[in-house]
Amino acid sequence: MEDLVGKSGRRYDPLPIDARLGLPQSCSFRVGEGNYRLRLYADIDAALVEGTGTLLFLPTATAFMVARVERVDPSGDDEIIFLRKVVPEQEYETENIALIFPMQILATNNLNGQGDFGSQVVGGIAPRWA
Repeated sequence: MEDLVGKSGRRYDPLPIDARLGLPQSCSFRVGEGNYRLRLYADIDAALVEGTGTLLFLPTATAFMVARVERVDPSGDDEIIFLRKVVPEQEYETENIALIFPMQILATNNLNGQGDFGSQVVGGIAPRWA
């Protein structure tokens, strides 16, 4: 995979997203001293998923990807620190991390389903302050 670099020049480490596992999907990661959990899901108009094998280039007016990030506290108290629709051109900052999701191609077969149907979802994470 090529380097993930935002418009700001910030370099991002790839998130362990495997689009073949479909959406929704979650993964955990550590940045600095913080532990985080990312949950990705798609909000898509039902009319777009009636057929099979369709590739959706997100976002559209009626389909988009949502990212939810929780700070995982060792005491067991997790807190949502980020919840929003994400677009490829945007870099996002929350607490001590920065996020980017430059590629969001989702096969309708990967909605609640696994397999290699052409979905490509790429995300990156970086410390907010380097």
